[in-house]
Amino acid sequence: LLKYGVAKDRQGELFWYAHHQLSVRFDAERLSNNLRDVDALHWDKPILDGFVPKAIYKSGVEFPTRPDNMKFQDLEGLTVNDMKQFESRIRKSIALGFVLDINGNKIAVNNTEGTDILGSLLESSTRSVHPYYYGSLHNNAHVMLSRVTDPKGKFGLAPGV
Repeated sequence: LLKYGVAKDRQGELFWYAHHQLSVRFDAERLSNNLRDVDALHWDKPILDGFVPKAIYKSGVEFPTRPDNMKFQDLEGLTVNDMKQFESRIRKSIALGFVLDINGNKIAVNNTEGTDILGSLLESSTRSVHPYYYGSLHNNAHVMLSRVTDPKGKFGLAPGV
């Protein structure tokens, strides 16, 4: 809900659409530069290709480089197993054609509102039907990836890209 109590129309669907477009554009850019497709990330497998962002924060601190073969690790308050559980619940709900709301009611997603419902769930917006059960997959995936080089904060590195 917005400040004035009005729901943003199709917020989850727009989230899904925007991220889909970003992914397609990224793939097209790689293809046009004779680069191979990027492998999907998996919570329990190494990230094969490292990344050197060559960018800095406004503060002047560099974004850290991610070496090849980094693995996701548990963070304080968020574990790799949490992320696997949230992803598994979302995938299972898609396969079954419904999600569970906070009261355990089934909400169909194989209809015209399905993309909006799933997008809100993935984005983990205030419109998620059950944020505790489905978690904050999108937002926490960004956090886990950005902290992969220094998950415990041992080296005081800034978050990665």
